[in-house]
Amino acid sequence: MLKHLITGVFCALSSLAVSAPSQAAGTETIESQIIAGFPPFAPPTGDIVFEDGTVKTLADYPGELVLATVWFTTCPNCQIEMPELSKLSKLLKDKGLDKIRVLPISIDEIVFREPPEDAMARVRRYYDRRKLDHLPVALDLSARNAGHLFSPDPVGTPTTFIISPTGDVIGVLQGWKVNWTSDESIAYLRSLAGV
Repeated sequence: MLKHLITGVFCALSSLAVSAPSQAAGTETIESQIIAGFPPFAPPTGDIVFEDGTVKTLADYPGELVLATVWFTTCPNCQIEMPELSKLSKLLKDKGLDKIRVLPISIDEIVFREPPEDAMARVRRYYDRRKLDHLPVALDLSARNAGHLFSPDPVGTPTTFIISPTGDVIGVLQGWKVNWTSDESIAYLRSLAGV
């Protein structure tokens, strides 16, 4: 599974080196970009470690709509996506929509083959440089979640897995071209969250 993940990461990077994205960032609604129509499935239960030492899994958010985004710090499309997710997280908080959670999970530990503490420090530096003040710093330890979610077919990063309030993965999207904060996108997220 990790082989699929690494292959997907490097395929994504290779394709970016050959051609620039044809779609401008922030021009599509979530609903227009989501991949759905597959049977909902339970997310993997690999550990997600947060900067404060808290350990959770994707199953630890009952009653919430979770946007779990797999990313890493040198991913070209993540450079576009992460500031947009930070804006979304702030907007959701400002609107009191606490049943919708933005949860970026970094795979830096695997991509850079470094200890978790070094990967965590790398992600923190990235957040500080980009002023991503509204997102948690979290690692997908050994890419246990991404390795399952990306199997059997590798996909690029960033990829957001939409987990319903009942705990099932119900949608997937390559988010870098999504206008996360549009009225249409917020309305769609609210409909999925039931709020």
